[in-house]
Amino acid sequence: MHLRLGVRKFVRAGTAVRRLFLAAIVAPALSSNCMGQYTSGGANVEAYQSHIDTAAMSDAAEQASMVNVGSIPTGFQPWWNQSITSTLQPEATSKPVDIESLLIRTLEHSAQVKVFSDLPLIRQTAITEACASFDWSAFMNTRWDDTSDPVGNTLTTGGASRYNNNQWTATGGVARRNTYGGRFEAAQDLGFQNTNSTFFQPNDQGTSRIRLSYVQPLMRGRGQVYNNSLVVLAKIDTSVANDEFSRQLQSHLLEVTRAYWALYLERVSLIQKRRLLEMGVEIAANLEARSSVDVVGSQLVRVNAAVANRRAELVRAEMAVRNSQDRIQALVNDPEFALALNLEMIPTHMPIQDVESLEIGDVLTTALQMRPEVNQAIKQVKAACIRLGMSRNELMPQFDFIAETYVAGLRGRSDLGGAWADQFSEGTPSYALGLAYEMPIGNRAARARLTRRTLEVRQLQNQFRATVETLLMETKVAAREVRTSERDSVAKYVSMMAAANRLDNVVERWAHLPGVDQSVGLYLEDVLDAQSQLTVAEFEFAKAQTTYNLSLMNLKRATGTLLQHENITSGVGYSCGLPMTMLDKDGIASTSMAPSLPYVASSESMAVPDSDYLNDQTEVGLIDAGLIE
Repeated sequence: MHLRLGVRKFVRAGTAVRRLFLAAIVAPALSSNCMGQYTSGGANVEAYQSHIDTAAMSDAAEQASMVNVGSIPTGFQPWWNQSITSTLQPEATSKPVDIESLLIRTLEHSAQVKVFSDLPLIRQTAITEACASFDWSAFMNTRWDDTSDPVGNTLTTGGASRYNNNQWTATGGVARRNTYGGRFEAAQDLGFQNTNSTFFQPNDQGTSRIRLSYVQPLMRGRGQVYNNSLVVLAKIDTSVANDEFSRQLQSHLLEVTRAYWALYLERVSLIQKRRLLEMGVEIAANLEARSSVDVVGSQLVRVNAAVANRRAELVRAEMAVRNSQDRIQALVNDPEFALALNLEMIPTHMPIQDVESLEIGDVLTTALQMRPEVNQAIKQVKAACIRLGMSRNELMPQFDFIAETYVAGLRGRSDLGGAWADQFSEGTPSYALGLAYEMPIGNRAARARLTRRTLEVRQLQNQFRATVETLLMETKVAAREVRTSERDSVAKYVSMMAAANRLDNVVERWAHLPGVDQSVGLYLEDVLDAQSQLTVAEFEFAKAQTTYNLSLMNLKRATGTLLQHENITSGVGYSCGLPMTMLDKDGIASTSMAPSLPYVASSESMAVPDSDYLNDQTEVGLIDAGLIE
């Protein structure tokens, strides 16, 4: 009954207070149009459509002026593809590898990928931290005072020469800051006091008081937009970290692909040099067999010198293969590779020769929509605009509305229970209303912050333009490299065929000359030189093929679609109570993450929307707040 009466009193007292600060709670939004053109997706393409159209027309003119170099015959397979899948090292532990398997191993085991993937999870905790500023907090304190002071006024004690006071106080309650900037506090005070003053009646007092207070900013710090800004900034920062990880992951997977083709090329080089050595040994054996008939000694010396030189080149070639394997192992970090004795990685993925049809306009459009760097730059401008809006709010003076109400009870004989009950049955609630104003003279600190934030917005706007221009350039270079390397492969194929024909012709003429002919030495020199030239031409063709295949992967990275092309999806799981990232490629799960794709969180408290959803929701919130148009 007492409690019900007390609640009614608080309701009546609170009605007048609520009317006074209601207008302050519904604060106007901060206004800024600094975002303007900085939105994601189609808006970027529209803003740079003239650049794309110009690049497309220039590319068409460039294509029209190119000389037709022909094409590689359909079904052509170089001879070394048959040997490259065989073991080249004696007593080696063979491990067949291809690009697909290496990418899966990288996602599952790479320590560098795990380093990259932790960044979004670390930044994600800032969202919870920012939201926690609106959580309820509990407080409690207590104190005992035992004083004995001399008396300088007889009215203090009524006659005693010293004032003796025993007092105990305790306070407990809860407080919370809301999204409008106000702070609410509810507290219960309890106390006991006993003195030797004759004027202190009744003695052994038990006191109780319930307090409710609310402080609402009317100017600086008001409104949901300002007070939610740190939460929005934390979400944007997390989204930026997701984009950064997407960029780093794509770059790392490109490096793994580059290392695979480097291994393929080094093995090809080793096979070609072994074949070159075999051709030299064959000539040396032929001359040795005819040394007593028609072979001049200088010819045998020349061939032996060539054989020795070719054998020496194998030392470096074999080491290059091992170095390429170590490079893959360092990027992938698969323990199966590390524990293998005398490991030999055998590439099974052969270069493709299919011609890719590229439209430069489509490539640039895709890059503007998909490159994580563009999304990062946009979100950084958004964050800067939010900070600018906060600085504008902080230009206003500190002007707060203060309201407090309480009910109190008092009993003698240390009757704390009775005093607590009297709070709700005796008297009426007391209340106080007030205003607090503070404004730094000159307000230089706030003005300096506003200037800094304005300069930061301008800097990031220019950074956005620079980023887009750089990415457009990188994408055009990547697309041009695909075409150039494809044409280069055809040209190197023609060169290789010409070198093979020359060798056949020279060998045939040398074989039909008598050993005592004076020109036979020159033809022998031509044979050795033609063999070396053919080996060089074959290596250049293999190199052009690997460059072309690598350029295709690099184009995917340049357009920001490498993860989508490789069918990499992601999610968040938990291990030992901590979140961990999960990557999945073609249905094969691993323990890393690709944040450009949606999260799948196993706990609501750690769930974070995917990047596109977060970007859209942030933009909607900024528009609603008046921060962007």
